[in-house]
Amino acid sequence: MKRARQSTQQPGSEKARVASDNLCKMLAEQFPVEFIQWAFEAQVRNVKVLKTELSREPIRADSATQLIASQDIFHAEFQTNLQSRIPLPLRMLDYYVGFKRNNLHKRIHQALIILKETPEFVPDYFADEQTYHKFRVIKMWEQDPQRLMQHDGWLPLAVLCRTESGAVLLKAVAQKIAHIKSREQRRETLSASQLLAGLRYDRDLIQKLFKEGTMLEESVIAQDWIARGKQQGLQQGETKVLVKLLGIRLGQLSPKVCKQIETLTIEQLDNLAQAVFDIKTKGDLSKWLKAQTGSR
Repeated sequence: MKRARQSTQQPGSEKARVASDNLCKMLAEQFPVEFIQWAFEAQVRNVKVLKTELSREPIRADSATQLIASQDIFHAEFQTNLQSRIPLPLRMLDYYVGFKRNNLHKRIHQALIILKETPEFVPDYFADEQTYHKFRVIKMWEQDPQRLMQHDGWLPLAVLCRTESGAVLLKAVAQKIAHIKSREQRRETLSASQLLAGLRYDRDLIQKLFKEGTMLEESVIAQDWIARGKQQGLQQGETKVLVKLLGIRLGQLSPKVCKQIETLTIEQLDNLAQAVFDIKTKGDLSKWLKAQTGSR
């Protein structure tokens, strides 16, 4: 199998990790039915996104994606890599216990989704002397991209899938994006696809293929957020993604709040990206934004 041209992005980049993980959580909450059908291979119709989050020491599920359908709860944990202060298998067990405590009569399904390819062993269970807990593991680099490319909302994740040629895969995704009728959705999908592609491919390759395949003006990828984050256009791109994510989690934001977010500096936007899953209500968001006015 041919090796695709890899990104020069540092694998330990915290900002890139947070941006990528948050984007995937946003997609799961925006397209829950399609996500469950793909990640859990379960047929569901009506799905509710749970806004509640665990708050239990020593592990806090500050960004767990919870979807509920009938008698089942689906929990997805997106991770760019295996780096974690608390071992991931233990985190999955802790999440399970927390979810079960609050939903005694429902079945809990879990999936740990690793975005960036790693040679390390990815365990799909936690085990010690008296406890054994199993969960599903999805390695994006082993997945068939055709399944994800069947739905426009999941085109961004397709760029991380199995391929013999990164150029061919990126071009195919770009062509799919070009056929999205809604201009707004087309631009959002393009930005998200470029961002996630930055985990795997060289920036120049991404810009070249997406520009050729879509003929769109925007070019926003994770490396640009980090290396050239002070550029106004990229600041607007990050702002748009955060407003979209907060809107999905909290409900439609008022024009006043959107304006406050638009005036944040790049550093404050990065801080908001890391705090976004700690913000549970519109009141929490207002307090966070108010606190920023005194930090300039």
